[in-house]
Amino acid sequence: MRRTSRRIVSLAAVVLASVLSTVGVLAPAVADSTTVRTYAGPAYDTSVSSAPTSPETRSALWFHAGAWWAMLLEPTGRTVRVFELMPDHSWRPTSAVVNPDAGDAGDALLEGDTVHTVSRRSDGVLYYTRLAFDPATRDYRAAPARLVTTRGGAATASLIRDSTGRLWVSYADFGRVVVTYSDSGGQWWGENFPLAVKHDPSTAESAAVVVFDDRVGVLWSDQSTGSFEFAWHQDGDAPGLWSYEQALTGPAQADNHISVAAVQGEPSDLVVAAVKTSRNDEGEPSDALLLELLVRSPDGQWSASPISTIGDALNNPILQVDETTRTLHLFAAWEGQIVTKRASLDDLRFEPGLGEPFVLGEGRLLDPTGAKHPVNARTGLVILASDAANGRYRHAEAPIMSPTPPTDDETDRTPPEAPHAFQGRAVSPDTVVLSWAEVTEADRWAPARDGTPAQAYVLQRDGTEIATVRSTSFRDQLISSSGRDGETAVEYAVVALDVAGNRSEAVRIVVEMPEPDSGTSTQDLAGWALLPLAAIAGLLAFRSAGRRR
Repeated sequence: MRRTSRRIVSLAAVVLASVLSTVGVLAPAVADSTTVRTYAGPAYDTSVSSAPTSPETRSALWFHAGAWWAMLLEPTGRTVRVFELMPDHSWRPTSAVVNPDAGDAGDALLEGDTVHTVSRRSDGVLYYTRLAFDPATRDYRAAPARLVTTRGGAATASLIRDSTGRLWVSYADFGRVVVTYSDSGGQWWGENFPLAVKHDPSTAESAAVVVFDDRVGVLWSDQSTGSFEFAWHQDGDAPGLWSYEQALTGPAQADNHISVAAVQGEPSDLVVAAVKTSRNDEGEPSDALLLELLVRSPDGQWSASPISTIGDALNNPILQVDETTRTLHLFAAWEGQIVTKRASLDDLRFEPGLGEPFVLGEGRLLDPTGAKHPVNARTGLVILASDAANGRYRHAEAPIMSPTPPTDDETDRTPPEAPHAFQGRAVSPDTVVLSWAEVTEADRWAPARDGTPAQAYVLQRDGTEIATVRSTSFRDQLISSSGRDGETAVEYAVVALDVAGNRSEAVRIVVEMPEPDSGTSTQDLAGWALLPLAAIAGLLAFRSAGRRR
């Protein structure tokens, strides 16, 4: 019987090779894990002086309650409102108005069911607004705005919360780098105090705030000295107590483009920043570095590595940390599109070149924005950009694949639909190939696809679980020595598993097994070759159930 099985497998490989040579690469049973899709969004009020997704120091997006949310500028009236990204990839306006007279679209920080925001009015006054999520209505409620400062002009502010609950806001105006704080959850704000007085108050600079370990850090540009400076504050210390470091310095090393993030690690976190130099303004050659990655090690030492050159012409860089695949994603504007580059968190080096397209459109896309929090397999990747030519938002989505199914939403108790089109065939006396149609929940958002797919499928043989798989096919290898000799049929069942761990009803089939010594006819092989492509693809990525329990 073993020799027969080996002949069957060898001939099956020939049949499969023939199919592949005829039709090319098999279409996967589920959405391609590398799929990136761009979607047109709502129009925005172009009377606001800058693109609503600028600059790099702010974040417009966050993920909560199984969906992405954004602070978007409405088409008219200078109103910034919270929108929800829907399963059909459109943006639904909520009742939450963050800013009724926007000078900028603001910065958002997620904390559980709360979102902290800061934004400027058209007169330059900076306000804090707290958003509270209502799961019953699936809406955010905006509390009355609280004054942060009347100073700062048009300088965009960024917001963070330290481990003690203190909120910090930082911005760079034309003369100073300023921080302020609130110990009352944003209700009242302390006095502004300068971290630095800049050498050239006529030059617009940029400042970004970040939390790492038990500290708050501020990174800012100083173009007059060609440097990026960094200051950090220990949580719990007096608000005015800060330590200073120099992240990068040299001729033409600084421009006012900064995106900063923290990478959690042991024994301490890393601080990473994508920054732009001003070498392109000094007439340097095309192979000179324009974008650089700054990394602060746990011992406080800074290093710099290349991201792109003047010839690449990337601009408006932002960083997004992916905790599932341990990847640092960079997004930047290039010739009216948004491109992406990637580096491993364990080896923070970007490959040379432009990267790959991410947000696409017929207009002129610029100023990508993402989330402050890390992304993962549950959130996927969502990046928002401004189409300056058409006054419209565009965003792109991409899945993040995980070797294990993500879990979320412990309040969800609704089971998914049961799989359908479940079929199986014995391709030898000890091998069964199974396949079924993908289960999709149409009322849930999923990155770059319509509806949320089941996160996994549980397979049973004669009432015993034998495997949990992510694909929609499975190859079961029965072991004849386990006592199956003489049995002529096997019962299989498949159950869909959603992101909350809910299980569907089981769908069952019975597969008739051939006699051990009967061999397999040419008709059997032809029938096997004509199984759905999903089942054949499953053979290529087969997960064995191992020894029968």
